[in-house]
Amino acid sequence: MTLIGSLTLSRRSQLRKNTEEIQKLARQLGVNDEKTFHAEFSEQYNKIMDNIGKTPNDKALTGQHQDMLNTLQKDFQVINGRYEKEDDCYRKFTAQQLDLKETLDNFSRDYAKVIGLNAKLFNETIALKNEIDKLKAANKELRSELSKGKDMGHGNSLHM
Repeated sequence: MTLIGSLTLSRRSQLRKNTEEIQKLARQLGVNDEKTFHAEFSEQYNKIMDNIGKTPNDKALTGQHQDMLNTLQKDFQVINGRYEKEDDCYRKFTAQQLDLKETLDNFSRDYAKVIGLNAKLFNETIALKNEIDKLKAANKELRSELSKGKDMGHGNSLHM
């Protein structure tokens, strides 16, 4: 039993560790998000670029706005370069690596569902255990009352 228990704990620990690594990789890949960080940043960058320096009279950019524009463009180029490199790496994935990625994605999604279901079942189990305890207490009380009633009944018939 000890061996089985320790093997189970060891497997659970390894499963938790693997799941954390998978989730970490998934966050880096952006697979759990509807939008990747790159897409979100690009969208925000474009919005800022559209609005920078615009005034009600649509005058030219001020010096401060130009500095902001230069900084944003540099940052965008760095981020864009990073994602281009990652995209290139993904394009070079072998069929086996793509299958592994899909398997990991599916596992992460299914594992999250199982965790949610497990938590729900745990809460239902606690509620049912509480209900059982209440019913046992009520049953004990009823037996006690029944036994008192029998004792009183026997006592009265003896005196008659």
